[in-house]
Amino acid sequence: MIASDKPSSVPGTELRLAGIPASPGVVSGRLAIFSHEELRVRPTPIQESQIPDELRRLEAALLKTREQIQGIKDHLARSLGDGQTEIFEAHLLVAADSTIAAAVRRQLELRKVCVEHVYQHVIHAYAQSMKEMEDPYLRERAADIMDVGRRVVYNLLGRKLADLYSLDSPSIILAHDLTPSDTALLNRQLALGFATEVGSTTSHTAIMARSLNIPAVVGLHSVLSKCDLGAPVILDGYAGLLIVYPTEQTRYEYGQIEKRRLAVEQSLEVLRDTPATTKDGRRLVLSANVELPEDLPLIAESGAEGIGLYRTEFLFLNRVQFPSEEEQTNIYQQVVQASRPHLAIIRTLDLGGDKLPSHQGLDPEANPFLGWRAIRYCLEKPDLFKTQLRAICRSNPGGKVRVMFPMIATREELVAALALLGEAREELKAADIPAATEVEAGAMIEVPSAAMIVDRLAPLVQFFSIGTNDLTQYTLAADRTNERVASLYQPTHPAVLMFIQRVVQAAHKHGIWVGVCGEMAGDVLMTPVLLGLGVDEMSMGSVAVPRVKKAVQSLDYAECQAVAARLLEMDSGEESRKILVELAQRAYPELVS
Repeated sequence: MIASDKPSSVPGTELRLAGIPASPGVVSGRLAIFSHEELRVRPTPIQESQIPDELRRLEAALLKTREQIQGIKDHLARSLGDGQTEIFEAHLLVAADSTIAAAVRRQLELRKVCVEHVYQHVIHAYAQSMKEMEDPYLRERAADIMDVGRRVVYNLLGRKLADLYSLDSPSIILAHDLTPSDTALLNRQLALGFATEVGSTTSHTAIMARSLNIPAVVGLHSVLSKCDLGAPVILDGYAGLLIVYPTEQTRYEYGQIEKRRLAVEQSLEVLRDTPATTKDGRRLVLSANVELPEDLPLIAESGAEGIGLYRTEFLFLNRVQFPSEEEQTNIYQQVVQASRPHLAIIRTLDLGGDKLPSHQGLDPEANPFLGWRAIRYCLEKPDLFKTQLRAICRSNPGGKVRVMFPMIATREELVAALALLGEAREELKAADIPAATEVEAGAMIEVPSAAMIVDRLAPLVQFFSIGTNDLTQYTLAADRTNERVASLYQPTHPAVLMFIQRVVQAAHKHGIWVGVCGEMAGDVLMTPVLLGLGVDEMSMGSVAVPRVKKAVQSLDYAECQAVAARLLEMDSGEESRKILVELAQRAYPELVS
C-alpha cells in the first residue's frame, strides 16, 4: 500500500468523492491504499567496500519477505483451508532461490550500484525468461516471480507493501481495481470496506463484496492521487460516497444514520424463522448465494432456506494446482451440511471472464465474456469436469444433491454436460464409492439463446435458475463491468423482463421450478416484479435475505402480477424503475429510505 506523494486534499479539510454504490453499509476508519504498482529504483552508485553490507541488506529483506509470505499462508490456511495456500508455496521457493541470490551478487560486483536496483533488474530478467518458456505452467510462474520481487524491493527500501490478506489494523481499502482473486483474499476481520476507481455494481468483485457483507463503492475515478495513506474516512456503500477527513458534523450525521439502520436491522431479526409469504398467501423460497466456505454459518443466521448458488470457482483461484476430488468432496460436504434441512445447489465451474485460474497460462481474450468460459471451458476439459461432478455426487451419500450448469447457450451443451454427469455417477457406482442416490440437475438461463429455446431445455432438467446479471448484459449488449455503458445495463428493461417471463412460463408448463440467482434477487426494488412474473425461488447474498423477506411479506401477489404486466408494456427500463421505486416507498419505506 502506497501513500500519495502529493495529496490533493489538505489534512483536516473534508473531501467528498462520489462513486457508484456497490455493496450496502457505512463504515469509518483509516484508509489503506492498495496498489499493484511497482517502484522504479534508480541505480545509485556504491563503493566496492559496500558490497558486503548490500548483500546483508538483501538477506535481511529476503528473510522478512519469507516471514511475510508464511504469515499470509498461515492466515489463509486458518480461514480457507490448506488447499487455498498452494500458490504461496511457490512464492516461498522464489524468495529462497539461491540462483537469483547468486546472480544478484555477480551483478553487484560487476555494476557497483545499490542492491535494490540490481535485485529488481535480475528479477525482471528471470521473469522475462519464464514468459518465453513453451510450457504454459512455467510461463505463468513469471507472475509469481514478479510478485515476490516487488515485495523484496519494498522491504529493501523500508516501504510497506501491505496486502489485502495481511492488514495489520482495521482499514478501509482504496485501490484502482480489485480482481475477484484479490477480493477472495480479503482479511475479513480487518478489511472494513473498500473503494475502487473503476468498476460497476454487477462486476464479480462487487457481487462478492455483497456476498461477504463488506461495504463497497466503485467507479470513483482518479481518486488515488487525492487521498493520503492513513487518512480518516467514512465509506458510504448506500450513497456511493468516500468522505476523506470527515468533519465532526458529518460524523454526527452518519452516527444518526447508523442508529436508524441498526433499528431497521433489529426489526428484521424477528423475521428470521418466518416464511417469505405475501399478504395474500403466495409462498416464495429465499435462499443464499455463497462464495467461500467460511460464509456457511451466515445461512442459518439470515434465515435463508438453503443455498441457491454455491460458486465453486473460488476453490480454483489463488492456487498452483486445481483441487483434488477428495478436497472438493470435503468442501461440498460442508456446503450440504450447512444447508440442512434444506438443499444446496452447487454450480459447476464458471471460470473465465474476469475469473481466471492463476496457473493455467491462459492467453487474454479480446472478449472474455463471449469467450472460453463456464460450461464451454468444462466441456473441453472432461477429466477436470468429471472430477468436480464426482465430488458433487459424493457430497451427500445416500441422499439428494443439486447441480447446476452455468452459461448454457445450446441444447447440445446441456446434453453433453448431463452425459458427463451420468458417466461420473456410473464411475462412482462401479468403484463402490458412496454417493447421492438422487441428483437433480439444473441449467442456468443467462444467455438469450437459452431463453429462446427454453421449451427444448426444460424436459432435460429438474429446474432453471436465471442468472440476471449475464442475461441483462447479453440481452442489451452492455458489458456489465464497463462504466461507459452503465446506463444501458437495465435489469428492468422490457426485453429482460420478457425473457424472464418466457423462462417461467416454459418451466411451469413442463412441471419444473424456476429460481433467480442474479443480483436482481437481492434488490428489494425488484422483488415485486420477480414475484409478479411468477418465479418460485430467489437466491441472494445472506445479508439481503431478511430485507427481501420483509419486502415479500409487505406485498400482495395480485398487485405484483398487475405491476409485472404493466412493466412488460413499458418502453424503457427507466420508466419501469420509477414505478418500482414508488411501490417500494409505499410498501416498505424503511428498506429504501
